[in-house]
Amino acid sequence: FTIVALEPSTNHIIEMAADLANNLMGCLNPDENVRRQSEAWLKAAENAQLGGFMYALAQVLSTESADKVIRQQSGLYLKNILFAKDSKVLEQNRQRWRSMVPAEQAQIKQVLLTVLNSPEVLARQTAAQAIAEMGAIDLPNNAWPELLPALLQNVTGQMPDEYKVNTLQCLGYTCERLDYQDLEQSVTNNILTAIVDGLRADRPNNEVRHAAATALRNSLLFCRGNMENKAERDMIMQQICEATQCKEGKVRAVAYECIVQIAEHYYDTVQG
Repeated sequence: FTIVALEPSTNHIIEMAADLANNLMGCLNPDENVRRQSEAWLKAAENAQLGGFMYALAQVLSTESADKVIRQQSGLYLKNILFAKDSKVLEQNRQRWRSMVPAEQAQIKQVLLTVLNSPEVLARQTAAQAIAEMGAIDLPNNAWPELLPALLQNVTGQMPDEYKVNTLQCLGYTCERLDYQDLEQSVTNNILTAIVDGLRADRPNNEVRHAAATALRNSLLFCRGNMENKAERDMIMQQICEATQCKEGKVRAVAYECIVQIAEHYYDTVQG
């Protein structure tokens, strides 16, 4: 497969498709020496030109003719460039992203959003994780205004249900990475609108409802402002209660997990 180069205006032409694919696969090799060599190659490429390298990874993830394992590896590597369990390292990784040229960021984000429409489920799942990491950085700074409208359109539009599942997963992952004070209330409302739409009782696909219920569970701390508004709280509770009556057991299970979280964090509010 061929990796499309960055636009000439960025002066970062990436011609490493074969090496990139080989080294992504090398990271899975049972031979420790091969793994170390591949990891060293990828790290050197990352350090040499971060924006171009991330764009190349996004292109591999979006290439439908590429092996699905390679696509998954590229997306996970891309996500992990931004993620870290250690808070100091996490902030360093996020600052590297913030310091990138906006045009480079825009190209990477545009490619990732297209992968949510890929027929390959592994690619969609991995793109959802990478988008969530970027969203957690950019949304509080209003640096990705196209993200939420695109995700909302995926959920409420005519996209096949299996694609909506991964968009809802993306929303849930994003909420996990944010604090409720990170975003303006209007932005939080848009996220919650998409999630609740996926949970509707009249949706025939229980995979969509399960993904929406899971995303809602992950967002309950994040949507504190909504839970403190009686009308919105009642709407959320109605959707959750209806989900507890779903014929699909895993939907019911997550709905009850939502109720447990609400009782734990909003008991006084609900009682009032």
